[in-house]
Amino acid sequence: MFNQLFSLSNYYLNPFAMPVFLVSITIFFIGSVVLFQNRRSLINISFFLKCFSAGFWLFTASIVYCCLNEAVAHTLYKYFTFLGVVSIGPSLYFFSVCWSNVAKRQKYMIPLVYIAFYVLYGVTVTTDVFILPGMRKYFWGLYPIYGQAMGVFVIMFTTTYLLSFMNTFNAYHRETIPIKKRQKGIIAFVLALGYLGSIDFISKFFDYTVFPVGYLAIFVYISLVAYSIVRYRAFDIETVIHKTALWVLSFSFVVIPVFFLYDWLLSHIELKIIKFALWTATFLIFALYLRVVQPKIDHIFQRRRADLEIISRMFIEELVHLKGLNNLLRLIKDTIADVLYSQQVDIFIYNQERKIFDLFNQISEAKQRAFLKDDDRFLEWLTKNNRIAYKEFIYLDPQYAKIRQAAKKYFALNDAVLVIPLIADGKLLGVINLGKKANLKRYTAMEFNFLNTLKNESAIAISNSLLYENMEDQVRQRSKELLEMQKQLVQAEKLATVGTLAGGVAHEINNPLAAILTNVQMLLHSAEIADPSDKESLELIEEATQRCRVIVKKLMVYARKPLHSSEISRINLSAVVNNVISFLEYQLTQENIAVVIDIQDLGCVIKGNQNELEQVVTNMILNAKDAIKKVKRGGTIEMSLVTKGRWVCLEIKDEGEGIPQEIKSKIFDPFFTTKDVGKGLGLGLSICQSIIERHDGVITVDSEPNKGAVFTINLIRAEATDKITKNKS
Repeated sequence: MFNQLFSLSNYYLNPFAMPVFLVSITIFFIGSVVLFQNRRSLINISFFLKCFSAGFWLFTASIVYCCLNEAVAHTLYKYFTFLGVVSIGPSLYFFSVCWSNVAKRQKYMIPLVYIAFYVLYGVTVTTDVFILPGMRKYFWGLYPIYGQAMGVFVIMFTTTYLLSFMNTFNAYHRETIPIKKRQKGIIAFVLALGYLGSIDFISKFFDYTVFPVGYLAIFVYISLVAYSIVRYRAFDIETVIHKTALWVLSFSFVVIPVFFLYDWLLSHIELKIIKFALWTATFLIFALYLRVVQPKIDHIFQRRRADLEIISRMFIEELVHLKGLNNLLRLIKDTIADVLYSQQVDIFIYNQERKIFDLFNQISEAKQRAFLKDDDRFLEWLTKNNRIAYKEFIYLDPQYAKIRQAAKKYFALNDAVLVIPLIADGKLLGVINLGKKANLKRYTAMEFNFLNTLKNESAIAISNSLLYENMEDQVRQRSKELLEMQKQLVQAEKLATVGTLAGGVAHEINNPLAAILTNVQMLLHSAEIADPSDKESLELIEEATQRCRVIVKKLMVYARKPLHSSEISRINLSAVVNNVISFLEYQLTQENIAVVIDIQDLGCVIKGNQNELEQVVTNMILNAKDAIKKVKRGGTIEMSLVTKGRWVCLEIKDEGEGIPQEIKSKIFDPFFTTKDVGKGLGLGLSICQSIIERHDGVITVDSEPNKGAVFTINLIRAEATDKITKNKS
């Protein structure tokens, strides 16, 4: 008998079997989709087993409907179709236990239920007690005949169904999270609805013509359960279910009646030409159905998808022509609000300098600083996973387990329903927070696909825009720096000219001063001066002339026109300090600046060039004076000179404005200055550093804003220098 199962002569094309066959294939597909969503989840595994059982039952049942041979139909149903029927009960119970999270309490019941049903199946295939020999003939095809003993199976199936329903209902009653409660409520409802599939038992026990529509109840149950499980990941299952349902309905209520009408007409028409015409017309009508009707059905469920695809293309095209970050963000915000009806669209862009996320077009600054920080765990998770986060996901999706609390806090504080990360090159450029829809509907699968496209294109566009703006800022900053440098170079050229002129003037003044001094001294040594007042006047002239000579000499030094060559000699650094103070004393007194000198060791001898070192000390004192004058009318400059081992240390401390941390590393750079143009070249500290380094020394600064600054110059003592030179030789 089993050999006859594979003989095509025992079957015919039964239109009533077609919708059952389609539903079975769809159930297989739905079960596979759910399983591959998470193959380690017991819920998904148990659901797949349930789908496999129901699908196997309906698949083999559709073949039974197509049987011409009663014995073949009986064998096929008894050994194969009934196996699927028997497996539905325990698989349903297994799923309810996993879904309700009571596996620990009922783990021993699951194998007992499976064993009980499969023992009954074993008895069924070895005896004729449960399924009687022979089949009934109905308009939809051959159907099995159940014996009275099959009541045991009905009781077992009903009991298992009730236990499954109780598990599901209790899970719904215990649940406190609204989204989960709604989900489990749907499962409990459709489970009760699925029991309507038991209507198929009527025509098996009694000779009543009741069309077996149980497959539709099972299909609805399977579809809704699958939707509840995978709606958070595989949203496209909605479209599959809708389209399959319409295929089943169209075949059940359109194709099948038309087939019977044609079958009746063909049985009453003898002429072959008319039969051929009818079959040709049938083929054309069916082709018309596939070409016109079915695309319209598809369009009903795909219209929104097509509209979103058109909007996506328009959005991408518009991105190309936009300039400026603000215009780009405005387009993103308006597109989302107009297309998805989101009441709230907040776009945050990361500010690299301030280390926070700036909220686009937002009045409240407190909100962005309080809720969006660059070290947020949820934002770090978004960066790593680069996926849209949905508020409902965090309660159900196991991937949110490690950051569930952080995600819940983020959604609550930002009043968000959906979060879209904007990531380019592995960096989080920003996020888009969407609130509830104005029509209070959920975000659908097609809208998620649309947002994914928008997310990727927007991230690239924002990255390019930020890069472009940064380049523009850098160009503007560099242009500004070059302009300032040009002004400083012009000023430097002017001062260089002044220095040259000063040197020339000093040289010209020296000759008259020498003549005056010579004549005064000759008169003082002359014996002809008898009046004491005349002698006193001549002495005053001599003193003033000597002072002018000293001033001219120093002017030539500070005009960088030294009278002697830049030779290296042994220098007492205390003498350098005293010389500079005596030269600047009058100027400092006029500026209300007092200088306090603490020289602990008068033998601070080094090897170097005195003119250059005096230039360094002068620059340092004048900088200290300028720093003090920026914050108050007068103050004190403290100078200390000590020896520390092989080093001579000179410290210059002021009471000025201090040096900000961000520019401390730049103060020794050439042309860097905080002074106004014309008041400083930005060369003083750079030249000082160069001179000190030529003397094998080190110059450092220690400063805090509004607490003054301390410059320290460390130079090697002459004795240490001699020792180093001796060791080298």
